[in-house]
Amino acid sequence: MIDVLRNRSFLLLWLVQALSQTGQNMVNFALLILVRGVVDEHSIAQSNTAIGLAVLAFSSPALIFSPIAGVVVERASKQRVLIITNALRGVAALGFVLIQPGWTPMLALMMLYLLAFGAGAVGQFFGPALGATIPGLVSRREYVQANALINLTITGSQILGFAALSPFLIRVYGVNSVIIGIVVIFLICAALSYLVPIGKPEPASQQTTYNSRTRRFFDELREGARIILERPILVKAIAYLSLAMSTYLMIATLGPEYVTVVLRLPVEDIAFILVPAGIGVIIGVASVSKFTSRFGIERTIDWAIAAAGMALVLIASVGVISEFVWDDPTAERTGALYIAGILAVVLGMSNAFILAPSQSLLQSRAPEHARPRVWAAFFTVANGVAFIPIIFAGALADLFGVVTVLFAMGLILIAAGAYQISSADADTEAS
Repeated sequence: MIDVLRNRSFLLLWLVQALSQTGQNMVNFALLILVRGVVDEHSIAQSNTAIGLAVLAFSSPALIFSPIAGVVVERASKQRVLIITNALRGVAALGFVLIQPGWTPMLALMMLYLLAFGAGAVGQFFGPALGATIPGLVSRREYVQANALINLTITGSQILGFAALSPFLIRVYGVNSVIIGIVVIFLICAALSYLVPIGKPEPASQQTTYNSRTRRFFDELREGARIILERPILVKAIAYLSLAMSTYLMIATLGPEYVTVVLRLPVEDIAFILVPAGIGVIIGVASVSKFTSRFGIERTIDWAIAAAGMALVLIASVGVISEFVWDDPTAERTGALYIAGILAVVLGMSNAFILAPSQSLLQSRAPEHARPRVWAAFFTVANGVAFIPIIFAGALADLFGVVTVLFAMGLILIAAGAYQISSADADTEAS
């Protein structure tokens, strides 16, 4: 990876990716803070539903615009796409600063959601342009390392932007100042994109038409769905991956309420939960191969699901545990924070133990000629499935409380993991 970064052209592209995706994750976190500010300003009872809609606003464009983004990017200048997507996301981020919590709550929330949705929609064109640019900048020998670095940067930008930088900087400088900084980041990315030496788009005569390209995409998507349905192991892998994505988005939805209600901290201090969770993900990614080689991929995933459920049950019970252990109120709050942080590490590790092996399962069991189609079907299904629990988790938390919902989620995961483990044991005994 260090060798490939010595390639100046690729280094510029990688800087564009790292800064842009970190900035986008910072925007997503700032959106949650802004929505929470509107909720608190007007004492809105359905706070978790409002946060859930915010998560939906910046995540749903992946389901809607991903299919057409590849078609558009194929026919456009990749450099122009990189410049425009960064510039437009900077404009959308600047729009957040103009929205005031004192506005009519419906107007303020709708403007925040629309800006987040617009930025998310524009961002769907960034990824295909980035991926299509790499082969023209590195040699075939460096292609694997370049893509590995790109994938690692995606995860790093989520941890750094959403879990570390945004909570800390917003607490120190305020949300508006941080958003202005993000606007500057996007403008820098647009300028760096101009310096990336990208070839011209294919001549029109060599391109497929929009209609034929679109029709071929949906034909291949249907073929991928058929291949998946014919192989139960692929259905299981996609179910695992969808579960991991849904858990991540639900935690993002319920996290602000949990921090304020259970830990009794300002919402900006959600970093005390997100950073340990990110550390857990890193530890899990680094150690998962040892577990899969010893216990097998499916068994590792099954136990990770049960462990994630147990971690969620204990996270929901942090308040009760701290009250039982400590009598002093200050010690109780500090103890609750430490317990929640440790459990967040476990939850992050469990998520990695589900996500990485499931991806490996999907890659290894899909027919080689159909892997792109299987992945296209996976992203469509997973993104669609993940949105359902986001809305229900927020609405249920407003009705029954965030602790009850987290506890129930944990029990469901424990039951799912236990069922898979017992089924695997029964199959082993039968064989």
